[in-house]
Order: sequence, then C-alpha cells, then structure tokens
Amino acid sequence: MAERNALFLSHASPDDNAFTIWLGAKLAALGYEVWADVLRLSGGEDWQRKLESAIRERAFKVLLAANANSVSKQGVRNELQIASDVAKKINDNAFIIPLRLGAFEAPFVIAQAQYIDFETSWAAGLQELLRTFNDVYAVPRTGSSNLGLWTNLQLLHSKPVARRAESLISNWLEVRRLPAKLRFLPPGAARIHRAALGAYPRVDYGDGLLSVQSVDSRDQMTIPIARFLHRGWPQLGIGVDEGRRLFTALANQALAKLFELKGLTSFEMSNRQLSWWLQKGTQEGRVAFRWANIAGSRQLQGFSAKRKVYWHFGVSTAFRSRPFPHVRIKSRLLFSEDGLAPIDKPKRAQRLRKSFAKGWRNARWRDMMLAFLYWVGDGTSILNVPVADEEDLVLSLPPLAFVSPVSITDASAADEDMDDPEIEFVTDDEGSLDDDVEESADEAQR
Repeated sequence: MAERNALFLSHASPDDNAFTIWLGAKLAALGYEVWADVLRLSGGEDWQRKLESAIRERAFKVLLAANANSVSKQGVRNELQIASDVAKKINDNAFIIPLRLGAFEAPFVIAQAQYIDFETSWAAGLQELLRTFNDVYAVPRTGSSNLGLWTNLQLLHSKPVARRAESLISNWLEVRRLPAKLRFLPPGAARIHRAALGAYPRVDYGDGLLSVQSVDSRDQMTIPIARFLHRGWPQLGIGVDEGRRLFTALANQALAKLFELKGLTSFEMSNRQLSWWLQKGTQEGRVAFRWANIAGSRQLQGFSAKRKVYWHFGVSTAFRSRPFPHVRIKSRLLFSEDGLAPIDKPKRAQRLRKSFAKGWRNARWRDMMLAFLYWVGDGTSILNVPVADEEDLVLSLPPLAFVSPVSITDASAADEDMDDPEIEFVTDDEGSLDDDVEESADEAQR
C-alpha cells in the first residue's frame, strides 16, 4: 500500500475552483503532494478513479473548502463520507480539516472539527494552515509529484499582465480642506453652552467637550486642527493617537448629520457600524454621474419580484487621518419587505446578499458608489460636510484614483457582470445557486 503523504482538497466545483487552484499551487510549490478534482481539467486520464484512490490510499489529510454552498453539494458530501471512513480506518480524528471560506453548518462527519479561517484573508489562512501542518500534524513534504500539473493549471487560469499603466478608482475621499480650529470647553462652560452647539458634532473629553463650533465664552481653548492631528493637545493631556480618535468621532458625527439631511436612514450592521441607505421613494430610477472622464449610471434601489423584497444600496463611512486625511466608503446592500424597514435577521439578510449579488463584479460596486456620491454631492466636485457655522470638512469628489504600473490585458472581460438587478439569480431553499437559472439569466443579458 502506498505511503500516506498527500493532501486532498475537497471543494465545490466550479464555485470554489479559483480558491482551490490558488491553494493547491501554493502547497505544491512548497513541496506538498496535493490532489483535487480541478486537476481533471487537464484531461486525458481517469481522474475520478485517481481522485478516489488519492483519498483512500494516499491522503495524509483532507482539506475541505467550507462554505454554505460547498457543504450542500452532493459531490463534496460523497468525498467527506469517504474521508470519514478513512479517518476511522486509520484512527485519525483530525483527518478532515475545514478551511472556512464563509459561514456554513458543519455536516455531522466534521461537526467537531476545528476550522482554519480563510474568510478574512486567504494569505492569513495559508499562514495558519502551514503552522498547523508543521507544529500540530507534522504533514510530510516529500516534493510534489504533480507540481507540473498545478503549475500548468495555474498558468491556464491566470490572466496575462501588460506593462501598461491603469488608473484604479479607490473608495477614499480626500480631505480637500480641514476646519481651521478645534475648541475645548471646560466643565463649567460645557454645561452652560452645550445647547448652543446645536446639531453640530461634539465629543466629551473628561467633564468638558470638544467641538469645532465656537461659543461666546472666554473659557474656551482653541488649537489648529492640523496641529491637533499631528501633535495632539499636550495642555489637555491628549496624545496624537487619542487626538486622532477624538477627531474621527467628530468627523463621523458630521457625516451622519449630512446623510440625515439628505433623507437617508441609518441601520446598525452586525459589526455595529452604521449603514446609510436609501429607503423606497428617496431616489427613484437610475442615477447618472459624470466627473471629467468618469461617467456612468446605476440604480441605487429597486424591487425583486422573484424574492418579493426591496433592495437598497447604502454606505458606511469612516474618517482616517493616515496616511493623509481622507474618508473611506464601504458599500452595503440591504433588503426590506416594505421598502422602509431593513430585514434585521442576519442569516436571512446574508443569504439574500449572496444570492442576489452573486453576479455583481467590481465594476458594479464601483459605479453604484460613484452614483451614490454624485447624488449626495449634488453633482459637484466637492462634498461639504458642515461641522460648525460657516465651517465645513471639505471632501473631494470623485474618490481618489491610484495608478498601477501594470494592467490585466482582458480587464474589460473581468469586469463584466449582470447589468441590472432585475436580471437575477434564483436560489433554492438551501441558498445554493440554481445553475439553470444562472444560464437563463446570462442568455437574457446577451
């Protein structure tokens, strides 16, 4: 019987092929012998028999690319059952190692298995996996007998890179101008003048408060905000890091107030960040945007007749002072049954998000963000965020663009997606993709 010194990757095909090719090639290059059904793409051999033999006779460990979709696939379940039988035969309770790519309900055969997190970062997940191989399981590295197959497979699915500069739109809004001064009201003045600050942002510090808004008080202390962000406020015992945190709170309050004035509604996400989104009736139809050579249009809300829910685009924002003052935009997608109150059941919202937006690519998310910012900024090149009487935090529109010295030659193809949310994917009750519906949607789009 052959010695057990191989790794077997079990995954949903073709959904997780990209991850499997990436991980398999990395592990093979590091000297591990790696098997997975993506290798059958090279053709010419009885791969089904070879793969089953790899689990039964050669596998030292079985790695499961785990998410809600993969664990529901019959092919994956068949591989797990074979692996479970092998685990009992060789008396290895840790024979199957789940690699978490997303939330999933563990099948019985891996209910007690400890997963390794690849959802947050593939690179961090690989580091943790290699540490586990070395420190816990002593997985043998004998030199990959199929490294050439993995190399060819990776090259086959890689995209050629051209030495041609490419402009990439970010989600950073550069601060064009900071407010001039920050003010501190000590406890007594804070109690007297708190109401005079109106709706402008303020943060408590000690028993006093910090604000940009000036009040009629000889007790207030002032400091230039640019200096505050670089040096803190030594007189008050505020260091640089704390000063940046305090100003961030002020800026985020000001952004929230601006969104309220635009008629947006807030919703607290599961990570406690606020998402500002468009309710039914806030902005109907497509939003066209145009800045210099950037132009397009996107819908920001709509209704899914198939799911009988409304969908809403939204954003979370965060001021950052490093490496230079800017505001970061994070795109959100929310759902409601009436167009007014978001679905607040995290599992259902996540299932809707994954199925509804499965065909969306970077170009869609970018353009929806641009349409949203163009609408919020009233079609101008600046976004004035009031922080005091006649004092604004001024942001530049559109977002910053960074230049890459190289580009992918078929970048236009990589950005293709379903053009409008009305052309949707449909999921079954388990949340897995209906391939026939996906194909029909593609045909409708063409």
